[in-house]
Amino acid sequence: MSVPARILLVQLYSNGDCLYATPVARQIKKDFPGARLTWAISSSCKSIIAHNPYVDDVMEVTEVQKNDVAAFRRFRKKIIELKHNGSFDEVFITHNLDRNHAYYDGSIRSSILKAYPLPVTVPVTPVLRLTDTEIGNARQFAEKHELEKYKNVILFEFAPLSGQLPITKELAIGIAEDIAVEYEAAVILSSANKITHTNKAIIDGSQLTLRETAALTHHCTLLLGCSSGITWISTSDAAKPLPMIQLLNPNTTWVNPVSRDFKRFGLPYELVIEILEVNKTRIVDCVRLAVKDFAMAREKFNQPIPLHFKTTRSIVYNLLCYLEFKAIFKHIKVNRE
Repeated sequence: MSVPARILLVQLYSNGDCLYATPVARQIKKDFPGARLTWAISSSCKSIIAHNPYVDDVMEVTEVQKNDVAAFRRFRKKIIELKHNGSFDEVFITHNLDRNHAYYDGSIRSSILKAYPLPVTVPVTPVLRLTDTEIGNARQFAEKHELEKYKNVILFEFAPLSGQLPITKELAIGIAEDIAVEYEAAVILSSANKITHTNKAIIDGSQLTLRETAALTHHCTLLLGCSSGITWISTSDAAKPLPMIQLLNPNTTWVNPVSRDFKRFGLPYELVIEILEVNKTRIVDCVRLAVKDFAMAREKFNQPIPLHFKTTRSIVYNLLCYLEFKAIFKHIKVNRE
């Protein structure tokens, strides 16, 4: 009897990127029936893959800080040695850093899936398995704040770690105040920052974990997001699909618009509005119209994402620093395609 393959998947950061990689774990189980899959992941992101049915073991990685290329290269060398020593039969590295930057083509999910060398034929929907406790905590949160009495419950993601949105806590509160003043709306300000407000319709969501926030989507009607962790966890199979208004910075290096991602993977994008101007009046006006007529709001406020090659210049420069000429040519080929 043959011994099942021992496979290591390396995706260390971040929460959103690890969610993108969950279909890779599912694909590995399909491609290698009976394989035992270990996922190498950072301590800060390991909760994202808790209870994942396609992951057998977790290798918690503490020695590689986010975006530390030198530390990642040392770690990559170590795991390749583990493969040579027989600890693993296969090692797949999808982590979006170093030579894997070659796969970036304007969509983070696309670059992660391209890093897996075999075709991805399973659904690309992120896999998330919530516990009964997490679902119960979200339900108790909804009951405590009487969310059922509001016609519109808006989940507002701000202060992202992705760098997608230049917004302050004060601006976010100001937007929430203007939204909550009418249209029977409650606004849940969801970030790691605690919010205190006298208006009970402006709710602090910091007490919920990211996973519990996925469960909370079932009690919401609209997402005001910024293409960070909460946005992408709301697209997981544990969440309720929400119409969304995305606030984006088109000049950030790692632009990752939802519309481009959805189009790339054949997903419906008619319920996505993207706003590139972080302007309080424009955002509030868009939300007010969207809760009444989303299609009309999309026609009026949606802004196309401009194409730029700032990221390519950065990628090529960083790869040159490590003489990764093969990766540079791969990046050019991927983007021409």
